[in-house]
Formats: sequence, C-alpha cells, structure tokens
Amino acid sequence: MKKSNYYKSLIFCSLLLISSCCIFQSDPPDLRITGQNYPGTVSANQSFDLEFIVGNFSTGDCDAETSSQGVVNLKLTNRATGLVQVNDTETLNDLSNNSNQIFKFTVVIGPEGIGTYDLVFVVDPNNTTGDSDRNNNTQTGTIVVQ
Repeated sequence: MKKSNYYKSLIFCSLLLISSCCIFQSDPPDLRITGQNYPGTVSANQSFDLEFIVGNFSTGDCDAETSSQGVVNLKLTNRATGLVQVNDTETLNDLSNNSNQIFKFTVVIGPEGIGTYDLVFVVDPNNTTGDSDRNNNTQTGTIVVQ
C-alpha cells in the first residue's frame, strides 16, 4: 500500500470511529423553554395571548432521545389576593431531537381581577417525559392587569 493511501485509510478509519460513537447511543432528552412572548401590561376585559415554545435538545455530543408525552402548565396568580386566576394544562407531545412545540394560551381577566399577576409556566411538572435537566423547565414573569 502506498504511503499516501495508508494515511488516507488511517484518517478515514479514525473519522469513522469518532463519528460512530453516536450511532449506537443517544443522549437523554432535555426539554427546555426556547421562547416566550406575552405582554407585561394588559387591560381588564380584553383578551391577550401568552406563547411559549418548548424544545428537545441534546446537551451532549449525540442526538437527544425522543421525550415521552407529558404536559405543560400555565398558572397566573393574583399577587394581592393569592387567587389563582388561570391554571391551564396542555399536552406536550413526544418530541424528537431538535423538535419544538408551540403553546398558545388566550386569557381574559375581568375588572374584578385588576392587579399584578405572577406567571409560572412549567414544562413536565409531573416529571413523566424522561427529561434529563429540570433546571430549564420553568419560566416566571409578571403581568399587570389595569
């Protein structure tokens, strides 16, 4: 074998060995909130939308495994009264590697609910999806209803 062909073969085998480490294995799913859009201030008796994007991404060198089905939960709590105004749960589909799911909630808070609301959006609150990192599953914020 010529020296140049030997080196080409050696490099090819090395690359094949390095890239094949992910052929037979995958990383656990990592569900995370990748986007959100909601207003900071709204008017009473007017509908407003809250949107959240949840994705499954690998934190390692290999693709993430597909997550199991689960749920997401949106909660809006009146800061002054402690009254939970919104407590909505939606289905989170199985998500394959690098996939996203968009959640859109439409809310109306009447004039009796004027005040400041603490928002909490949680991915997989029941821990059923096989998610490997629970630290990126919660979005908090504030919405003022005038």
